[in-house]
Amino acid sequence: MITSKPACMLNSRETQHISSLIAQAFLYSIPCNSSGVTCFGRTVTIGIEGQSVSDSSVFPGLLVDVPEMLHPADVERLGSGPFRVVLFNVSLSGDISEVGDVTLEIHRGVDPERDLLKQLLKLGEQVVKEKVRLFACQKVVHPILQHYLRKHGVVVIERLGLALIEPFVQITGAQAVASVCSLVPTEAYGMVKEICFRSCGSRELLQILPSKDTAVSTMVLCHRNETMLEELKMTCQRAEHVLRLTLREPYALLGGGCTETLLATHITHMNESSAATTAAALCVSQSEFLMAVEAFCSSLQSVALSLEHDGQDCLIDLTYAHRWVPDIYSKTCGCGLVEDRSNLEKTPLNTAYHTFSPVSLKNSPDNQPRILDSFSAKLNALNVAVEMANFVLDVKYIIKDIN
Repeated sequence: MITSKPACMLNSRETQHISSLIAQAFLYSIPCNSSGVTCFGRTVTIGIEGQSVSDSSVFPGLLVDVPEMLHPADVERLGSGPFRVVLFNVSLSGDISEVGDVTLEIHRGVDPERDLLKQLLKLGEQVVKEKVRLFACQKVVHPILQHYLRKHGVVVIERLGLALIEPFVQITGAQAVASVCSLVPTEAYGMVKEICFRSCGSRELLQILPSKDTAVSTMVLCHRNETMLEELKMTCQRAEHVLRLTLREPYALLGGGCTETLLATHITHMNESSAATTAAALCVSQSEFLMAVEAFCSSLQSVALSLEHDGQDCLIDLTYAHRWVPDIYSKTCGCGLVEDRSNLEKTPLNTAYHTFSPVSLKNSPDNQPRILDSFSAKLNALNVAVEMANFVLDVKYIIKDIN
């Protein structure tokens, strides 16, 4: 999948490195020692622009930005874990305007922000008393509360962000506290195994390791500019998704466009002899049925043609019905299963050719495809395409591609 994304701008060495990282992140996402129904874990992706792709890496646990005023010596003073954790998903800035959508009744002589700060410090006293060592907040933490917590040896992470709340809850087991007006309930506390600094290229990050097997990891991706980095992030996320689909349904299809050409050829040949019977069963004329078959097979071939990004023509061999690229350096078909030979007749994919039944290839350990497609992903794409075609026919409008 990585090699089919030229916008990632990876050389062969970088492609191999990224492929290994995707496999590593995928393995991290599979829970160990689980019984019954198993759910996949989570892979958090962090992008670093301006670094070499070879600096990319995968780490167990969660990586977050290092909080201000936190130094390696502060983390070392914590000693060995596990450490108690508390998480807030409300603002602890002390600003009365961020209390929420509530009606406030303020009596004369009362300073609401001062009283709110007192309440925040009460929370600080409680978590210090409960021996919390990691204090995290989705939003802002008041500087005075931060100072108080750091003074008592508590690591404070603020502005965690909504996107990291779910993986943070997964690795810590903490319940997000949504109120500053009451004490933190005992069951809301979580645990982490270790907190440490990690250098990722030019960036320092804080690594939080879970105390239990939570199948959460962080993939740090580096690339030379923002555009390439975004393309690489999307490609890695899709590749991991395909791996998960494959684990759920361990079936694969020939890649490189060969499944599309093989399927189109087989359908065309199969319906040549059974068109009348099938058309009668569907209550349509034979000509209408053959027209639909031709349109469907043409769509499959268009998918195979679209795999060539530089406008180069594609070929189909008239024996095995596999897809080929007219390249003097290419010795195999698109999936790598069929080797080229002088007597293997080929024709351009977008031209008419006689119908034939594709010859089956014998399975052998020495004859294996190099490129495979996920069965689940391919089937889902086919279903979406058919549903969209039905929708277009229902609304009786014509969609024309002018690009």
